[in-house]
Amino acid sequence: MGQKLYIREMTIGPKLRDGITAGVTKVFAVAQTAYGAASGNVIIENRADVPTISHDGVTNIAALEAEDPIEDMAISVIKQASKRTNDTAGDGTTLSAVLAYHLYIYAEKDLIQKQGMSRAAAAKKIRSYIPAILAAIDAKTKKDITDKNLRGVCEISAGDSGLGALVYDVISKVGLFGGVNVIYTGTSTTSVDFVNGVYIESGAKDEMFFNDQTSKESVMKPQEDCDGVPVVILGATIARQDEIVPIIEKLNSSRYKQVLIFGNVINDALKFLSTLPKPLMDIMVVTPPSNGFSNNLEDIALYSSGEVFRGEPKDWTPEMLGWVESATITRNQTTITGGKGANSKKLATAIEKIKKQRDEVAPNRRLEYENRIARLTASIANIYVGGASDTERKETKLRIDDAVCAAKTALTGGIVAGGGVCLRDIGNKLGLKYLTKPYYDLLLNSDATPEMIRDKCEIGDGYDLLTHEKRNMVRANIIDPAIVIREAVINSHSVVAQLITTNLALTFKERDQWN
Repeated sequence: MGQKLYIREMTIGPKLRDGITAGVTKVFAVAQTAYGAASGNVIIENRADVPTISHDGVTNIAALEAEDPIEDMAISVIKQASKRTNDTAGDGTTLSAVLAYHLYIYAEKDLIQKQGMSRAAAAKKIRSYIPAILAAIDAKTKKDITDKNLRGVCEISAGDSGLGALVYDVISKVGLFGGVNVIYTGTSTTSVDFVNGVYIESGAKDEMFFNDQTSKESVMKPQEDCDGVPVVILGATIARQDEIVPIIEKLNSSRYKQVLIFGNVINDALKFLSTLPKPLMDIMVVTPPSNGFSNNLEDIALYSSGEVFRGEPKDWTPEMLGWVESATITRNQTTITGGKGANSKKLATAIEKIKKQRDEVAPNRRLEYENRIARLTASIANIYVGGASDTERKETKLRIDDAVCAAKTALTGGIVAGGGVCLRDIGNKLGLKYLTKPYYDLLLNSDATPEMIRDKCEIGDGYDLLTHEKRNMVRANIIDPAIVIREAVINSHSVVAQLITTNLALTFKERDQWN
């Protein structure tokens, strides 16, 4: 009997357009529910666990699926755009989905139906808005943020003043180049401790490598008969399977059952690693940021007492391994602690050499050296999340994760007025009314009065969503990281331009057999 064929059906016209619109609308409904400090939560059914009650945009949107294939595909592309925002900025998943919905409705009703634009022309028009919006965001960005600003970012992102204050205290201590691990604990309280370690602003190369798929992270500890977690540091790109196999074979021959790989592993080599069963070898691949890639690898080598390998893969040996006591890897960050070289003379000498190099270059070139010094001398904070129930612990962890990401993003790229005010003011100035919609969504989620909705606020002014007081957002410390707003704009405009020019869908005819 021959192999079963999966036949695809074509869908065009109103049925296609209605399906896409329904999918975009469903994502908006989920995102809006938990949008803003005064909004609610989403309860998510889990097949093999207790329900999750979540205020986290990433978690909520990721859980959404639809039975209708066209709706589900529209949901998936909005998810992907929101995920790109979160991966780049560490936050902004909800804003991306909310803004994408309003832009999609604007494109369909105003540009295409009312103005009579073709879909291609409407997509071009949407993309043309991006430079002006980004320039306006840059003009409104405050780069020199104060401690008060940082605390405001933490509290708003966490949606809880107590958790926000905790994250602010942690970030104030570890700084931009210190890492923060958020860890579940069986206690009823949340606590913090600090250890020496190195933080890398990059997470797992692919989510398939996580050894905990529920929390989407990997915590690597020394396994039996091993003094630490082995670390492979690759200075050259590894793309082919036959390039990575010799390294894995030598690790296996040495009876290592786990490995943390830092380097640019791509294509077939990455695919091969992702297919290896976890019981055979627990592998994690992290590609350090392209900006300062080589320095990142050198710093990891110094801290772990390993070697950056740039030769032929067949020439790699286990003697080149670095070693750490533990490693925690999430979607967008990696922390390693207890490096074999942490207290070495070689590391101390390297730090002094970097300091000397910093002092010898022009002031405008010193930042890269200061960043390396900070990375090699920073500490790692462990926040142990407790709670009365597993549901409470999960929710608390998600809020803390959001606040940590938002704080680091604010330190990197500055802040803008929060509460939807930044995009509202830009929308009013540029005549792009869809940019004002998230502001009114936030008001509606806070049970705003009709007078608040109708109020034409001055530039920079808005409402405290918890107290309904009219405030200047920046002076009131109601602020957002500028990078989050930028990335949400870029990704929402990109995905909507794609969706409105989708004229045909190919979906599997017999879905029940593979769903």
